Amino acid sequence: MLRRCAYFLVALTVALYLTRAGATQSAEKTKKVLLIGIDGCRPDALQRAQAPQIGALAEQGAVSYTAQNLPLRLTDVETSSGPSWSTMLSGAFPDKHGWIDDVRRRRFNGQYPHFFARLKEANPKASTVSIITWPDITQMTKGADINETVKTDEQAEKRAIEVLEKQNPDAMFVHLDHVDATGHAKGFNPESPDYIAAIKETDARVGRIVDALKKRPKYAEEDWLIMLSTDHGGHGSGHNSHRHVVPAIRLVFYIASGEAASRGVIEGQVYTADVAATALTHLGVKLDPQWKLDGVPAGLKGHPTPAVSRPNEPAATEFIKRKN
Repeated sequence: MLRRCAYFLVALTVALYLTRAGATQSAEKTKKVLLIGIDGCRPDALQRAQAPQIGALAEQGAVSYTAQNLPLRLTDVETSSGPSWSTMLSGAFPDKHGWIDDVRRRRFNGQYPHFFARLKEANPKASTVSIITWPDITQMTKGADINETVKTDEQAEKRAIEVLEKQNPDAMFVHLDHVDATGHAKGFNPESPDYIAAIKETDARVGRIVDALKKRPKYAEEDWLIMLSTDHGGHGSGHNSHRHVVPAIRLVFYIASGEAASRGVIEGQVYTADVAATALTHLGVKLDPQWKLDGVPAGLKGHPTPAVSRPNEPAATEFIKRKN
């Protein structure tokens, strides 16, 4: 009788354990990424604008207002959109992905693809979406399930909301251009009312896109990492800084927000190359050392803070002087 009771207790314990394990497994949320790129947005101007929607995302995650778009050692690379966006989306610097500038030597070599491609290799069923206002980015996004170019930020917002409402993306990139266009027309300057107004307008768009994300029917079952960054800052009416001697152009912001994100200011040195590495890590894709990416996970719980001085790159406070 005692032996029978003991067997019963053991069986009951095992059953309870399996039930709890099954419940935990079934309750595991689906990991997803929304990356919003705000073209030409200086971090000091973003802070001056006191943008409430972006500010709320920063408060709910990890943030750096002293990230860099490109490494100082690459003195012959322009701080323009092509080299910077391809660095962010591939996780590699221009000496690897090949996009050096936007005029003379535009060449994305394909050896360091968009992080969408890495995700597809690991999970062919993953749904990827790219909605952009600068057509040149399509050099990288050809493999996305939805790969669309629109003419205005208003159209980009509308299409992003439509996709979030009606489809099931796993990784989504939305590119907004109004801030950059205003910087070229009115000056990349935190003292410029027009530039600040453009940031505020874009902030409202970000808020509406995120609101649509949070209203998804299965949002409670999803683990979204919302990332925001920019390709470059600006100085005067431009942003091409050969040899990277202008901090207002090179310095950018980086935000990773959501349940999986750590909280507060990221103490180490962040680069836009970290965006791809962070997105892939959150999506469950192991970073293969053979990829030789320059990016590392930044602002994710359970991952170390990026180093102040990264491999092959001096500390951010050091500047390469322009040679005559």
